[in-house]
Amino acid sequence: MTYLSGKADQRRRKIKYTLFAVLFLVLVLFWAFFKRTLYPAVQPGVVAYAHAKTSFNIFPEFMHTYFTSHKKLVQEQKNLEIEVERLENQLAEKDGILKEQGLYVSSSTNEGRVVPPLVVYPLMQDSLKLYSTILLSKGFEDGIEVGDFVFVRGKQVVCTIKEVYTSSSLCLLFTSSSVVTEGVTSSSSITLSLSGRGGHYIANVVRDTPIAVGEKIYLRSDPSMILGEVVEVSNNNQDTSWYIFIRGAYNPVTTSIFYVQQ
Repeated sequence: MTYLSGKADQRRRKIKYTLFAVLFLVLVLFWAFFKRTLYPAVQPGVVAYAHAKTSFNIFPEFMHTYFTSHKKLVQEQKNLEIEVERLENQLAEKDGILKEQGLYVSSSTNEGRVVPPLVVYPLMQDSLKLYSTILLSKGFEDGIEVGDFVFVRGKQVVCTIKEVYTSSSLCLLFTSSSVVTEGVTSSSSITLSLSGRGGHYIANVVRDTPIAVGEKIYLRSDPSMILGEVVEVSNNNQDTSWYIFIRGAYNPVTTSIFYVQQ
């Protein structure tokens, strides 16, 4: 019985191997036919697998490219903003010189060479003193000195250096309530004493003084710099004097780049 069982197992193995050999031979001989027949059925699965594999490979590269490109674009935008503001400062300085008919000598010239202003950034703002002082990102090791004027785009002066540290400096805003600044009108060169009122200035002038809304007010000690713009003239004809309200250029929410002329 054992002998017969062994012969039956051998016969089944021979039959199985023979069938495998026949199937392999048929696949080889008729592969072109089978490929044309089976390809439409398996194509969607193969394509889906390929897409899934490609997606897994692309996703990390896409994320890396996205963050790298975003960072690069942000830096390029910041560089462009600085360049635009530099040109605006240069134009405002030339306008100031022309306004003085060539009598004003710019402090930015050093032996015939124009020295570009130093770019600084705000480090800290006291929430209780938003229109009083600003801590800036450069100090005496960068050439900052007490008394230096600090301005924003278009040479709109906003503060003067009050204290200087190693790598930072404290700037006192002209709009601080404790500051009085001498300004001059752009149209008739009328001198004004501007009192800071937290973000704007107020000046008292004699009734019927020719000052109009929209007029620029320049810094008297440096006429190339703009202190602000007239936004209201309180001209009550019953009073012997009028109040002039001037808006300063500094905005604690939107102002993020400052310049110091060395």
